[in-house]
Amino acid sequence: MLDTANPRARTLAARHYTSAQSLDAERELMLRSWQLAGHETQLVEPGQFITLSLFDQNIFLVRDRDGEVRAFYNVCPHRGHQLVEGSGKKAVLTCPYHAWTFGLDGNLRGIPKRGETDAPIRSEVCLSHVRVESLAGFLFVNLDDDAPSLDEIAPGLEAQMLERIPELPTLMIEGDSAYGHTYTCKSNWKVMLDNYLECHHCGPAHHSFDDMMNIADNRFELYQNYTYQHAPTARKAQNEAFRLDLEHDVLDGQFWFLFPNTIFGQFPGARGFYASRFDPVTPDLTERRSISLTTPEPTDPDMAARSAERVEWSTNIVSAEDRELCESVQRGMHQRGFKQGWYVTDPDAHDISEHAMRHFHDIYLSAMGEDV
Repeated sequence: MLDTANPRARTLAARHYTSAQSLDAERELMLRSWQLAGHETQLVEPGQFITLSLFDQNIFLVRDRDGEVRAFYNVCPHRGHQLVEGSGKKAVLTCPYHAWTFGLDGNLRGIPKRGETDAPIRSEVCLSHVRVESLAGFLFVNLDDDAPSLDEIAPGLEAQMLERIPELPTLMIEGDSAYGHTYTCKSNWKVMLDNYLECHHCGPAHHSFDDMMNIADNRFELYQNYTYQHAPTARKAQNEAFRLDLEHDVLDGQFWFLFPNTIFGQFPGARGFYASRFDPVTPDLTERRSISLTTPEPTDPDMAARSAERVEWSTNIVSAEDRELCESVQRGMHQRGFKQGWYVTDPDAHDISEHAMRHFHDIYLSAMGEDV
């Protein structure tokens, strides 16, 4: 765990949240970093594929016939047409423009031609590969061939997740909206992560969450390029958020942030897990894209009902509260009277301390080539 001692008292300058120049630099940062793409349970059988977009770069992942998950740019090398859309399963990959056909390994299988047609030799043509790695079952891609591996970027993260969530390898994909966390927010992506990385606002701004949780015992731990948060509940079956089954449900929230823009978590309530990627669209607009996991079988007959209550609360209460907070902060970043904020830190009171947010800012400034 990293030392939290840091004399810097002021937060990121407002320009980091509002300028197009900052977003241009962040775009290059993200295209050189590991980006959440999906989960292994979406690609169980050979030929199953999923797609994603990172800014203007389109990518797809597919499981090949040898059981390996591969990632490629979603573009035909013939004339640049997109190869696949959405998700699904294919025996081969056929471009819809001119019917060039590729195997699941990315190698060219066939070109429509006649005997004397002059066309490329099949062995000289293949799809453009993208690096793909797995972290605790979650699939990540990186467009930088020379970038360090996930293990090098965040040493110990996977082991920590598996140790603290032992059932994680048994969970399976549920759906993008299961936790109600896939949404657009009119704020900078860093504003949303700042909000995620401190509970100083939890009492004043999230009354139902505050009633369910034991905020005073909230703890953050800082590591190389990631942060861990342990957030115990108050062990109240009836609370202002949603019902908890004290026998079957998760009673301690556990959350991770992986730089630059991914979070993982097991929220209190019905057993499951989620991961989210924060995609900047403009300096003032962010899309949060989420993947949710659940147990293969219900833990008890009432699990589905309690899960539905949590989704209702998450979508209509706490996420709405966070969105309103972040959008207000983003408007504040544009005010001429605001240049940068202040940190509140306390090594013994993590319920009000913002040292995890400062840790994020330290990593960000270093990545941007600025003094920390």
